[in-house]
Amino acid sequence: MMRQKRALLPGVVILGLAGVLAVAGCSTQSLSVGTSTGPMPQPEAPVKGIEKKPVEEIVKPMEIARAEPIPKAPEVPKRDLLDVYFAFDKWSLTPEGQKNLAQNVEELKQRPTSKLLIEGHCDERGSREYNLVLGERRAQEARRYLQTLGITNPVSVTSYGKERPVCTEKDESCYWKNRRAHLIVQESE
Repeated sequence: MMRQKRALLPGVVILGLAGVLAVAGCSTQSLSVGTSTGPMPQPEAPVKGIEKKPVEEIVKPMEIARAEPIPKAPEVPKRDLLDVYFAFDKWSLTPEGQKNLAQNVEELKQRPTSKLLIEGHCDERGSREYNLVLGERRAQEARRYLQTLGITNPVSVTSYGKERPVCTEKDESCYWKNRRAHLIVQESE
């Protein structure tokens, strides 16, 4: 009887190993597309109110939407600020200069975060040093008047004296164009 058990033992071991290998072999098998042995899965039932569309109908509108530029917020139209002109060897504002500054205030109030630079300029007569001081006074006078009109924008002033003329003819019709306060809006970032 012992002999029979010994004879059966190798057969049982072999059968056991074959069973383990068969189970292990099944877990590593993969199915290829189109070789399913079971029934084909059925499509889902359509949901009410939602129609199925071909992929092309969905992708095209997305591509078009991506290609269109994003609309920007409307910008406040910019206009140049008016210069203020001065009499020979003066820095006090003329009535026309006050009017120009008052018109500039309307533009500046539309841009309350913008900075303002006022440049003082002179004609070519007089020394360089004298014209730098005169240009500074003209710019300061323009700033003072803007502040009395309620401007809250940061304002800085500089003087170029006679160094940056807009007209270079040597006559009074040209000199008056150079005796000015020039206002520049510097947009804030």
